[in-house]
Amino acid sequence: MGALTRRQREFLAAFLRLYRRWRRPLHYAVVARALRIGRATAYEMLAMLERVGLVERRYESRAGPGRPRVVFRPTARAPQILTPVWDAGVWRGVRARVEAEVAALQARLEPGALLRWLLATPERAPVAEGMARMAAGLMLVFRLLEPSGPEGRPLPARRGLDLGALAGLSAALVALTRPSPQQIQALLEKIRWFQEQWERLDPLDRRRLSRFAIRILEGGAASG
Repeated sequence: MGALTRRQREFLAAFLRLYRRWRRPLHYAVVARALRIGRATAYEMLAMLERVGLVERRYESRAGPGRPRVVFRPTARAPQILTPVWDAGVWRGVRARVEAEVAALQARLEPGALLRWLLATPERAPVAEGMARMAAGLMLVFRLLEPSGPEGRPLPARRGLDLGALAGLSAALVALTRPSPQQIQALLEKIRWFQEQWERLDPLDRRRLSRFAIRILEGGAASG
């Protein structure tokens, strides 16, 4: 199966939320109405997801005469396509831990210390921790690059902050420090990992992580 486009991932995420809310297979007209899109568009998207094994159709008999009604439900593979960052209580613990570490870093923000902190993420850490550390680290890199004074570098846009597109900014640490080849390779691998995970995130989780990053940039306590 090829990678889904962002539009397809967003549709899949929205369909999964609808299915969890209704707790039953859904007709494409119901999906279209809930998502405020055309019926043909909803059916085409569901049919496409069916072809790649993420959705399956069923036929429900009508009470009266007429053909059975086609309804759709996600397969067991569908949730695996989207990276869940805010599941259970994991995020609360991760957020508190990352905020405490960021506060310590900001007390004396220095490129070398920031690079070591980014590379110190445990390999078996939850996805949420790796994502939060990279998002926070990206904002701290931006602050390191920000010139002082009123004419300084403009802050990233608050709405629709695309952390995946900005992730490459972390490579600026290479220019600000004198890392070893191993450190450079490790940093580039973390940037690639972050960008891949960002693309897989549920759209709601992307917005939550963006809000967290913005609060880090502004020096406040993140919420959400």
